[in-house]
Amino acid sequence: MRSNDGKILGLLSNNDVTFFIPPYQRNYEWDVQTCEVLYKDIVRVAAANKDHPNTTTMHFFGTVIFYSEGSQYFGQPSKLILVDGQQRLTTIMLFMIAVRDVVTDNELGNLIEAKYLKNNNASEKDVECKIKLKQVESDWNTYKKLILKEPLDAKELNTAVAQNYTYFKSQLEKLDQETISSLIQNGLENFSIVTIQLEPDINKWEKPQEIFESMNSLGKPLSLADLVRNYLLLGKSAVAQMRLYHDYWLKIETNLSGNNNDFSVSAFIRDFMQLDDMSSFKKATATNYKELYRNFKELFEGGNSEELIKKLSEYSENYAVLAGYKSSGNKEIDTKISDLKIVESSGFYSFMLGVLQLRSENKISDSDCLQIFDAIFIYITRRRILRVAHGENREAPLLVKYYDDLINSDNKKETMLSLLSNQRYSSRLPNDNDVRSYLSSVDSNFYNLRICKFIYILIEELLTRHRHDLKDPKLQIEHIMPQTLNDDWVSALGSNHRQIHDDYLNNIGNLTLIRWNQELGNKRFANDNSDDDDCKKFIYEHRAGMQIARDKITDQQNWGEEQIKDRAIYLINLIVDNLLSLPDKFKAANNYSTDKKSSGNRLSFEQLGLVGKEIYYFDDDNIKAEVVGDKLVQFENKEYHLSPLTCEIETRKNRRTKSGQYWGIDKWKYQGKTLEQLMKESANDNVVDDEDE
Repeated sequence: MRSNDGKILGLLSNNDVTFFIPPYQRNYEWDVQTCEVLYKDIVRVAAANKDHPNTTTMHFFGTVIFYSEGSQYFGQPSKLILVDGQQRLTTIMLFMIAVRDVVTDNELGNLIEAKYLKNNNASEKDVECKIKLKQVESDWNTYKKLILKEPLDAKELNTAVAQNYTYFKSQLEKLDQETISSLIQNGLENFSIVTIQLEPDINKWEKPQEIFESMNSLGKPLSLADLVRNYLLLGKSAVAQMRLYHDYWLKIETNLSGNNNDFSVSAFIRDFMQLDDMSSFKKATATNYKELYRNFKELFEGGNSEELIKKLSEYSENYAVLAGYKSSGNKEIDTKISDLKIVESSGFYSFMLGVLQLRSENKISDSDCLQIFDAIFIYITRRRILRVAHGENREAPLLVKYYDDLINSDNKKETMLSLLSNQRYSSRLPNDNDVRSYLSSVDSNFYNLRICKFIYILIEELLTRHRHDLKDPKLQIEHIMPQTLNDDWVSALGSNHRQIHDDYLNNIGNLTLIRWNQELGNKRFANDNSDDDDCKKFIYEHRAGMQIARDKITDQQNWGEEQIKDRAIYLINLIVDNLLSLPDKFKAANNYSTDKKSSGNRLSFEQLGLVGKEIYYFDDDNIKAEVVGDKLVQFENKEYHLSPLTCEIETRKNRRTKSGQYWGIDKWKYQGKTLEQLMKESANDNVVDDEDE
């Protein structure tokens, strides 16, 4: 490791090197506000040095860390691979490009281009070396065009690279030429840095990967995606990095380039981990990226990184389907996935990803996939109506161990419901009585249910076979008995009007979906003249545009407690018996496991006290493995995680299942007990009610 003090422009003026931002680095992410801070620093330093020429004002611009890959052939500049400093160097270069494009002095503009932006020691044909800073792939075209003075297309104009260049250019265009020159001579010339050149080929302990993982640009932590990309690519040659990035990682980023954070690359990696390990992990957020990354390394350390990145790329195709960024090719499946997102099914994303992958591998059909997703939709929506979500984030990922049960089942929907009904009470499948009782209660507030409008849309679709757009601003939830009672409504409801209003205002029977762009407010329910269009009944019949606004409403002469309760029963029956219907065996059953003790979430050999011990295969004592770590065992001088080792053993015994998914803890034993039994005993000693949602 070699450390030197220097200046940023001195570093960038070196024509013997070209800086490369490797593909494992994050994209350029500085925003205009951050660039504004930098610009003000340049102006401040320039003004201070111009006003006080006998005293030099310096500005420390941080540390730049890199290592050298040398050059491929004689005369080509050496490649300095950036480990830290990407964002700052890119921004300085954008500022210098803007200066070049604004100054009217051609000599100064040519000097800036020749000294800082391009490398005179590189061939014009070798663009990646000729341009002094090679960007990551997603930013390269935009940055290259700015250097080469080529026009940007509409998409490129929206990138951070283009927007920050435009910001600097707009600020510089306000200045005279002398002031612009001063910003370079008195400002940037006095930005100091510390350069650290790693020498991993000489000093094995200087590991760029570990240093990269510890970097924190502008206080913003590296995301799980940043860390995993680094883990999979770093340590390989530049050529291998570019190949793996282009062939696989770029496809992951492209597949998941939508604007929904629930389906970001980091979220995908976490859900892939859950699917692969048949266990649950915390949601991917900035507060736990490093923890999830440690989990990731525990799961996949020692494996083939190219095979892993290839598998991630393959699974990202179906995650994009799950996100709605791509179509599955089946309209019904796409609709069901959309419905599942509306009812907040995030706990099931890893399980659903696996189901879509089984479909891609032709292990289940489109019809099978729909049945499984429909069962999950019924389960989740019933729970949302009852306002329960406890346990889903922890329990749902564990269901992947039952893929073979689903594959081999003749009735996928019923099998899936059986799996969902065999969980702890907190994760129960509500039966018909649960739903009817809750919705009939005066304590239920259906109006405040987040999916209230969606439920009414589904009921309308059931009645008319037409699905209305949930995002249609003209769709409204209407209180039939209004939220504010006027004299007409007080008179119509009678002496008990206050109690009726308190008990039934937000009841499912008093609400309807309408497509009406005017406030109905507290208009009368009905007038003496049936042709009078100034009452709710007439509007529901002739203008609401909804069947649900007519049924059990427009055939009534007045509206009160009896009518609300009668309509509530009608709607509840539609929900329970049609929209979210259950097979007979589940209708009145207690759809949860009576075993209150959990088998635990994830296998930990350390917690079980098995590190250094030998475990044996459940039906063959000749097959044994030594526990060598918290998650690792050694078998035939090779380290495995338990699930892939179990798959290997079952494959050798010619009984590998169709899914190839094994939990493993039920197939290995220690002192006569399976690991599953040992985990249950351990959990009984330290029961945790539920996970951190």
